[in-house]
Amino acid sequence: MIELTIPSTGLNSHYDITDELTERLRGHGTGDGLAGVFAHGSTVGLTVMRYEPGAVQDLLRALERLAPDDGDRYLHELTTGDPNGFSHLKSSLIGTSVLVPFRGGELGMSATHRVVLFDFDLKPATRRVLIDPPRADKEGNR
Repeated sequence: MIELTIPSTGLNSHYDITDELTERLRGHGTGDGLAGVFAHGSTVGLTVMRYEPGAVQDLLRALERLAPDDGDRYLHELTTGDPNGFSHLKSSLIGTSVLVPFRGGELGMSATHRVVLFDFDLKPATRRVLIDPPRADKEGNR
């Protein structure tokens, strides 16, 4: 298991982790196959997307319509006292894991697609991303 740590500023911050993910897989001596990537936490989201300002803002606006930051109090807050119910909903909508193909030392995605971590929580935090690399057999094959 490979672990990345990302210092996050929180509240709709986003981080392109593609290059670091690729480098860590290369350094691990990973074979070809699918790498499982998991963002640790219930207020973060992980996705593969075209990472450019317009697409990021479109995604954040869509999520805001579904789970507004300034909406009525969420039942989560009423039961836990924590005012971040919207961040848990956004995390559930996006999901916290992706599978990415890895072949010949590169991610098998288009050049315009990136693996992006979103942090929806209210406070800055160090976020963890866990990677389950493909395993090579004795001949270097998966």
